[in-house]
Amino acid sequence: IAEIAKNLTGATLDDNTEIVLGCPFIYISYARELFPAKFNISAQNCYKVQKGAFTGEVSPAMLKDVGAGWVILGHSERRHVFNEPDELIADKAAHA
Repeated sequence: IAEIAKNLTGATLDDNTEIVLGCPFIYISYARELFPAKFNISAQNCYKVQKGAFTGEVSPAMLKDVGAGWVILGHSERRHVFNEPDELIADKAAHA
């Protein structure tokens, strides 16, 4: 993550370019510290409700708390490996 931050923050980027970096939950705070505010940080998944006690899950509210303004939902890997159906993705999207 540090090397990516070094490369991107030193690069000449078009002002109309929006950059979103997706990283595992455990690294979101670290990425947020390394990248200037013009770079967006994304989580790779979230739970299907906004907040609450769901052991082992990360809610959209938690993601915002650690600096992730985006989340990747409906990724083919999640659908294939975890059998996430459209209905679950819709539930997640409704609260993300």
